[in-house]
Amino acid sequence: MGAPVPEEVEELRGAIKGRVLLPGQDQDAPAVDEALRVWAVSPANAAQPRRPSPAVIVQPRGTADVAAAVKWATARGLPLAVKCGGHGGGNPCWVDGGVMLDLSLMRSVYVDPESRTAVVDGGALACDVDAETAMHGLAAPLGVCSVVGVGGLALNGGLSLLSRAVGATADNILEATVALADGSVVHATADSDPELLWALKGAGTALGVVTKLKLQLHEVSNFYCGVLAWRDEPGHATYKAVLRFVRDVVIPNPCIGFNLARVVDPAIGPLLVSLDTVGAASWQETQSTHAPAIAGLLAAFPEHYESWAGGHLKAEQLTEACIDQLVRWTADEVPPSCHTTLAFVELLGGRLHDSQAPVGWQGDVQWVVQAGWTDPAVHEEGSAYAAAALKALAPFCQAQKPYINMVEYSPDQCMDYGQAALTVRDAANLERLRRVKQRVDPTNMFRHTPLAAVLAAEAGGSCNGSN
Repeated sequence: MGAPVPEEVEELRGAIKGRVLLPGQDQDAPAVDEALRVWAVSPANAAQPRRPSPAVIVQPRGTADVAAAVKWATARGLPLAVKCGGHGGGNPCWVDGGVMLDLSLMRSVYVDPESRTAVVDGGALACDVDAETAMHGLAAPLGVCSVVGVGGLALNGGLSLLSRAVGATADNILEATVALADGSVVHATADSDPELLWALKGAGTALGVVTKLKLQLHEVSNFYCGVLAWRDEPGHATYKAVLRFVRDVVIPNPCIGFNLARVVDPAIGPLLVSLDTVGAASWQETQSTHAPAIAGLLAAFPEHYESWAGGHLKAEQLTEACIDQLVRWTADEVPPSCHTTLAFVELLGGRLHDSQAPVGWQGDVQWVVQAGWTDPAVHEEGSAYAAAALKALAPFCQAQKPYINMVEYSPDQCMDYGQAALTVRDAANLERLRRVKQRVDPTNMFRHTPLAAVLAAEAGGSCNGSN
C-alpha cells in the first residue's frame, strides 16, 4: 500500500461528481482544514503534535459517488474512514495515509407526513432533520446536540430526550442504503435484507457507508421543555437532592426525558436570565425574544475545544453511595485548570429496555464525566482527572459497558471498548453479527470503530488501520 499517484487521483476525480481534495496542496488548503475539523480532538490525538494526514479527502454528492470512492480505496488497499458530523469519540473520521470520506455535501432530508417517515442523507445533521420534521409536528429521537451527524449517531445507537418514550435512533431505522466494501450498493429493509438491517442498528459503522436512512417519526405536538438551574452550595445538598429526585420521581416515568448537567465554570453564573413571557411559541420565536440577552456572554465560550477527556458509564440505579461519589468527582475533585467540566446524568429505561438492537441499553441511568479545555498545556492534567473520576465511579456501574457514541478511545483500546459494548444480552448475538460482517466486509475495510475489532477478531482485525 502506498500513496496514490496523480493518475489514480485523476481517475477518482473523473468517477465522481463531488470533490477530491489533496492535503498539502495550497489550492485545497482551506477546504482541507474545514474537512479535518472536528468538534473536539480526542486525548489520544491531542497528545500527538501533528494533525491527521489522509492521502485523499473525498466529498461525495450522492450514493454513486460514495460507492465509487469506496471501490477506488479498496482496489488500492487504502484505509478508509467516514466523517458525518465530526463528533465521534476518538476521532474515527481521521485516517493517516488513506481516504477520508467527508459526507458534508450530503445533507438532504425528505419528510413524508402521511407515513410519518423521513429519508435522511448520510451527512445530514440533527438540526437538518429537526428543521424539516418540526413543520409537521413530528420528530425523530436524534441525540442531545443539534450538530451531531445523524448517520454516525444512529448507527451506534442514538439517545435523546425522546428515547425513553420511542426508543433509540437505531430502533427507529426502517430502511438503509449502504455502500459496501466492494463498491456495490444495497438497500436493506426488513424484507430485502433483515439481517443487515438488524446489524446496522448499533454496529453499522463497521459494515459499510450508509448514504441514506429512512427513519420512523413520532408526533410531538405538545412538548414541554426547559432548563431548571440551581446554585450549588458547600456540602452540595442541592446537587444531591436533585439526584435523588431523578432517582425517585423521574426514572419511574418513561414519558419524561431528563438530562442533568453540573457545569463547573465561573462564567456560567451570569447566564441566568429573568424571563417575563410564558406561552406557546416555536423555538425560532423563543430565540428571537430571549437570545439577545445572553448573546454576548455565549460568544465568549469556544465553539470547539482543544480537547475533551472523559468517558461514559451505565448503572442499574442511583444508590446513596453512588450519589456521594458522583458528587465528589464532579464537584470537589475538579481541577481548576479545566475550562469546563461537565457531569451529565442521562436516563435510560422505558422503551430502551425493549430494544432489539445488537448493542443494548441496559440500566436505568448513565452518566458522562468530561473535562474540556482550550489550552493544550492542560491536556495531561485534564486527562488524569477524567481517568481518576471514571475509575472511582466504575464499582457502581455495569462492568464498564460503554455507549460507543460517548467514549474516547485510541487504536490500542478498540478491542477492549468493542467487547465491552457487546453486553450480556448481546453476547448471544455476537456470532450473528460476525456472519453479517463476514458477508458484507470480509476484509474488514470498515475498521475505524471499536466494534469492527470485535466482529473481525477471528481474522486478527483491529481499528488502527491494519488488518
